Amino acid sequence: MEPNYPNEGMRQLLDGYRHFFKGNSPRKGFCALHAEQIAHTQNPHSMVISCFDSRVCPEAIFATNDGHICVHRNMLNQVDTRDVSMMASLQFAVESLRVQNIVVLGHSNCNAVAKLKMLDKLPAAISAWLGGGKYRGDSYEQAIKNNVLDQLARLREIAFVQQALAQGKLNLEGMVFHIDTGRLERFDARQNGWNFVETEE
Repeated sequence: MEPNYPNEGMRQLLDGYRHFFKGNSPRKGFCALHAEQIAHTQNPHSMVISCFDSRVCPEAIFATNDGHICVHRNMLNQVDTRDVSMMASLQFAVESLRVQNIVVLGHSNCNAVAKLKMLDKLPAAISAWLGGGKYRGDSYEQAIKNNVLDQLARLREIAFVQQALAQGKLNLEGMVFHIDTGRLERFDARQNGWNFVETEE
């Protein structure tokens, strides 16, 4: 299957993932030359909304160098318009940094999704945050994927996101990282289904 690259930023993300999967990530550590180039400005091509889970590191998964992506993390990789930090980060990414992509990155074995079925048993602060989500699906895996789709739907309801989409300046993506295998699934809106990202270039 031919890769679907809506823009150069997405090509870099998926090429980076392939390097990560093969264990030959170009992200090697501090580079004085690169640091000098980004010291006074940033031009990230993508924003990733990721779960708080310590096993999921977007910078590693996409094998990015500093300055290539900006990441917002919270439990449930949730887009909550009541969260000032989330909304400020989103608006800055879209309007000031002019990112090409926003990726909602879910993952397998997501404890936050599992806890959506037991909100009444959780500490108040955790229950209040997760209460913005829904356990939707006949299986755990389906609920994880549906949560990603729910967050994409929330993004599309935000005025400045709508405007960037209408102008063709922004692309929204839903992905799920499988912790146990290192594989990455990507939602294809044209087919209304999920496909594993090819690990060969």
